[in-house]
Amino acid sequence: MVGLPARGKTYISYKVSRYLAWLGVNCRVFNVGEYRRKLVGAQLDHTFFDPHNKEAIDQRLQCAEKALSDMFVWFEAVHSGVAIYDATNSTRARRKATLDACTKHGVEVMFCES
Repeated sequence: MVGLPARGKTYISYKVSRYLAWLGVNCRVFNVGEYRRKLVGAQLDHTFFDPHNKEAIDQRLQCAEKALSDMFVWFEAVHSGVAIYDATNSTRARRKATLDACTKHGVEVMFCES
């Protein structure tokens, strides 16, 4: 998923996941926000999302990489299916890094913007 915060990416991700499951397709959502809440905590102030906060940038990147890594492990376990990588992915650099990692693991990618 691609889009600015609070634009419905997670809502759409889970709706698509439920629909695909109803069709019998293995599907799982990897929500980077959930990883952030687990790894860093839920009660964060606005400075965590400041693009000049180097420590927070590293923490956000770590959460995104962990979600992506877990997604690849899931693909290895199920051998087929649809994984929804639910993150803002708002920069070209982030989308390219995601695409490169997926290509390296043989995962086909489709970006959906919300």
